[in-house]
Order: sequence, then C-alpha cells, then structure tokens
Amino acid sequence: MKIIDDLIEEPISKSVILTDILVKTKVLAFKLKNTELQTWVDSELNGYTDGQLPNYRILTCQITGTVSNGFQRGTNFPIPLTSLKAKERETMTTLKLVQSIATLDEIVHKSDSTKMIMNVPSEMYNFLSKDFDNGFVIEFARREIGKVQIVQVLTAIRTKLLDFLLKLNEEVGENEDVKSMTQGEGKDKVTSIFSSAVFGNNTTIIVGDGNTQTLTNSNITTRNFAELEKYFSNSGMDKKDISELKAVIDNDNQDQNNHEFGAKVKAWTQKMLGKAMDNSWKVGLAVAGKLIAEGVTRYYGWK
Repeated sequence: MKIIDDLIEEPISKSVILTDILVKTKVLAFKLKNTELQTWVDSELNGYTDGQLPNYRILTCQITGTVSNGFQRGTNFPIPLTSLKAKERETMTTLKLVQSIATLDEIVHKSDSTKMIMNVPSEMYNFLSKDFDNGFVIEFARREIGKVQIVQVLTAIRTKLLDFLLKLNEEVGENEDVKSMTQGEGKDKVTSIFSSAVFGNNTTIIVGDGNTQTLTNSNITTRNFAELEKYFSNSGMDKKDISELKAVIDNDNQDQNNHEFGAKVKAWTQKMLGKAMDNSWKVGLAVAGKLIAEGVTRYYGWK
C-alpha cells in the first residue's frame, strides 16, 4: 500500500520531524478507520490530558534545590528523600512527560539548556527539609531530567511507529484496497499489530479524555480468570478487589440470555466505581465503567 510504503521511509530519516510523520500517520489511521491508532496519534500530537501514559513517557527524575541555614547556602544540592515512604518517593521521582511532540522537539532542538526543569510545589519544602540537620531548610526545589532522556522518548516513538508500519505493510502487502482491514477480523488484526508494536504485548493502555477512552489488547477468553486478573491488574486495580470478584463471578446467577450481571457482581461494580470516584483506584469514572464492562463481559463470553 503506497501510503504505508511512503511512511516507512520517514521515521528512518532524521531530517523529517516527528510531528510531520505523525500527521501523515493520522491520514493512515483515517483510511484504516482505526480509533486506537487515531487516538494514539492525537495524544502524541496534542499532548496527553487524561488517563494513563504509555510507559515510554514515564521517566525517572532527580530532585535538586537550594538549601540554607541562614549562615550557609548550597545551590543545585541533591535533595535526600529518605523521610518519604516508598510510594511517596516513587511519586516524587517519577516524571510524566505529557507534552505534545512539537513541545518536546522544541526542548530538544531549540533550548540551550541540557535539562528540563519543573518546580516542586512550595508546600512540600517543609516536609522535604526533614532530612537536613544543623538548621538547613529547603528554599527552592525542582525536578529535572536530562535532555538526552527526552531524545530517548522521541527515538522510542519513531522506532515503535516504524515497527508498526513494517508489520502492517507485511500484513497488507500490495493490496491498495484497505476495506478488509477496516472491519471484522482485519480491523482486529490491525489493532493487535498496533498494540503490540507501540505498547508491547499483553498491555492495557487507556488513553483519551473523560468522554472517550480506548482499551487496547483486552484479549480475555471465556472463563479464564487468570487473563481477567491480569487485565485488571494492568489497570492498577488492587489485588484484594480482584480477589473479591473472583469469589463471586462464577456463582452469581448472571442472566446469560440478556447479558446482565448478577447481584454480587453488580455490588462489586458499584464498589469499584466508588473507588474510582474517590481516587483510591486511580482511573477516571468513565474509564472504570468501561474497564469493568469490557473485562467482565469478555470473561462471560458475551463479547
């Protein structure tokens, strides 16, 4: 297919900027009528505003700052985080790169700085100062990553897109009519190739805003709870909540004809939606509802 052949050459060339490549990929996504590919391209072009980021955009950062005790002052000082709990420390040192590709390109190619810097909220300063002796306190703190880390993200996107295009080209061959790839098994095949190339095998990625979410690679076979457990685990659901579902899902008098959950699974669903609302299950409410509906209906063999 000509559009795929033309696109394959572009990620290889460093002279073609990634934004232009993704804009052309959006045309391919439209021709294929593939919402997963369209959503990913839009998120990369416009920035990620909600939902989970792909792993390649989640980076480890350093915390540095200015400390002083009134007599001595140190700048660009590494801030120790030993007073934080493991989860708090992980949150503090994890940087989610949500910016658009154009913004990241700008940082890499036009900024004179070798680092990308984001300030730590000032309300955290007293808490972070607990690790200092001799009256030292934090006057200013920032989170920073090296420019090379952003370059690695851009390279990863190019590589993943190229992997997808190569595999898709092999599947489509010389066929100029992509109608067979826009519905049924052909469409599922494109989604599978895309998900595997960009996100990796057996990964659930949720992208989009509060009104539209796309769940990819939700391959759950009928009555295989191990697959359902992995699906929910990938969404960040607590193991205890998954175990509660396991205890009731097979003996709940579900309505097989009308595809309706039983009373116990409905009660569990309400509990999980409540956890989404209070943020103890860190997904949006709309995403939570779609995750549960997708997972449980596939488990029951209704989809």
